Amino acid sequence: MEQIDFFNLLSDLTLEDVFQAYFECRRNKRRTLSSLNFEMNYEQNLIQLWKDITQRRYQLADSNAFIVKYPVPREVFAAQFRDRIVHHLVIGRLLPHFEKAFSDYSYSCRAGKGTLYGIRDIEEMLKICSKNYTKNCFVLRLDIEGFFFHIDKRILHKQIISLVNNSYFKSNKSTILYLIDLILNDKPTIHCKKKTPQNSWKNLPRTKSLFYADRDCGLPIGNLTSQIFANFYLNGLDHYITQLNPELFYGRYVDDMVLIHSDKEYLCHVKNLIQTYLHNNLNLNLHPKKIVLQHYGKGFLFIGAYILPNRTYPSKRLQKSFYRRISYLNNLWKNKNMNTVEKELVNKTLCILNSYFGLLRNFNSWRIKLKGWNMLSPEIREVFFSDLNFSKVKICDKMKERFRVEARNILQPPLMGLQNKTAFLKRRFKKK
Repeated sequence: MEQIDFFNLLSDLTLEDVFQAYFECRRNKRRTLSSLNFEMNYEQNLIQLWKDITQRRYQLADSNAFIVKYPVPREVFAAQFRDRIVHHLVIGRLLPHFEKAFSDYSYSCRAGKGTLYGIRDIEEMLKICSKNYTKNCFVLRLDIEGFFFHIDKRILHKQIISLVNNSYFKSNKSTILYLIDLILNDKPTIHCKKKTPQNSWKNLPRTKSLFYADRDCGLPIGNLTSQIFANFYLNGLDHYITQLNPELFYGRYVDDMVLIHSDKEYLCHVKNLIQTYLHNNLNLNLHPKKIVLQHYGKGFLFIGAYILPNRTYPSKRLQKSFYRRISYLNNLWKNKNMNTVEKELVNKTLCILNSYFGLLRNFNSWRIKLKGWNMLSPEIREVFFSDLNFSKVKICDKMKERFRVEARNILQPPLMGLQNKTAFLKRRFKKK
């Protein structure tokens, strides 16, 4: 085995840092083929990765490019597992500093401030601005045109370097800066493997493809660094908007923005200010077809929810996804009965139903859940039951007892060896 000269390597990045990033990267991805291939000899692979980074020999590998069709067609660049470890290494060190810089009204890729937090926040803003739904107020919804593919990496690089220089003072700072330069200077379109046919790109608009992005612009959708960096790219805009007027309410998820104010004309003025800021400072533009200004009483869509006064419904997309999964489960259970169904199928069905019911209970969605429950086949409803609010699905007692008996027959063989001797001595002692 090759001897490692630890003293000749740079000491600003420890091997423990690389192992920690690996364990974070493989979480919830351990069954993927790329993760399994890396894990077969992960210790040697991680040591080699550490040596490449510390000796400044690390290079990004070819990404896998493909088109996803649901919920909307998107171009995705998936990095190799080895490179994803490096992404976790960088984000794991910088995320606490990003969090300190982020505005409270940014809801994308943040622990404790996800989609449901954003929906509740906007609901509260709407209630305050409308004086508990008794006064008029207006909602302005904005979207950035081709956001990920028009991010100027030169501007982003300056923003991140400024953050690192002002707030990050650990010994591995030089290595983090080195990896940031590699990630931002990478051009995945030059070296990538297309996993879907070339014809799939014909139906994709040019503004949504990295292959047609300007030079030094665009971040690949699919990387952890792209999500966090893109969120940080608009951080200056967040602080700019929130400082305009204390009576202006604002929230953003990725590039979807919602602004609430009692004056309709003032919102039009703010829209022009945002357009000017984006163009002058970030080299971005608002999507001209996705600018909507309306009265709050008509309701509006935000992060998968349709928000109305005193009630919030799940979006049409979420409802269709729910009904589609119900149909999928019905096909799996076709011609099944309680005596022939497998335990794996029961557990899979339970997880799917509870995931959707658990999500939908955050909205006013009782009729939607009732419709989905009635769509379930009789074979499924024979095995599962729920309460009247459809808050949680459980397995019926008969099915539990059946699995319990099967497990007892498999996992508890007849007593043998030392167990038999112990039982014999106990019986003999009792007789005396």
